Amino acid sequence: MTDEASTVLLVDLDNTLIDASGASVAINAGIRASLGEAAAERFWGCYEEVRADLGYVDIHEAMLRLGRERRDTSVIAPLVEAVYGVDYRGLLYPGALAALTHALGVGLPVVVSDGHPGYQRHKALAAGVSAAVEGRVLVYADKTQELDDITARYPADHYVVIDDKPSVHAAVKAALGPRVTTVLVEQGRYAREGEAVTPPPDLRLPSIAAFPELSAEVLRDAAR
Repeated sequence: MTDEASTVLLVDLDNTLIDASGASVAINAGIRASLGEAAAERFWGCYEEVRADLGYVDIHEAMLRLGRERRDTSVIAPLVEAVYGVDYRGLLYPGALAALTHALGVGLPVVVSDGHPGYQRHKALAAGVSAAVEGRVLVYADKTQELDDITARYPADHYVVIDDKPSVHAAVKAALGPRVTTVLVEQGRYAREGEAVTPPPDLRLPSIAAFPELSAEVLRDAAR
């Protein structure tokens, strides 16, 4: 637990700071190059099956599932290379690190992500995100179910959530009410989903590059 901060900013990773679709394209190219088109297609089938079974993305389980299915663990090494060998820094959205620098001037930024802890932390580290937030990276299966843990680790009198998913904003607002300002970053595959989700986000941005335009006062006053 840290000392209470005036404002804690909870910043998403995939599709908010890092182009997750671009990462999938790069991973797919790596698998195709090492294992072939059929293996790449089946890997993504395993990926979606794991998402459906677990309710969240676990790329490690998808790799293991493909190995078990083929009864050939030799496929794991090239899969790991394809997944971990991606240039994640090159997949940062323009302005992502500048946004985190601005967040440091507003309060205490913490990256909070869903998925496999090892993989998500690797992406944050490789992209330079971990360094930008001084190592404050949390990973959960479903962060919206872990708000008690998040707020216990980083207590504050006000929170700012920066995320591309309207459903995340709605869940956090329902839990924290006026203690949180929700900022929807309208980029990535989920940003336009759930337009009818209520309550709506407090603020909307066309991209993460626009975040430095928001002052600490604007962010606090937008909460409702």
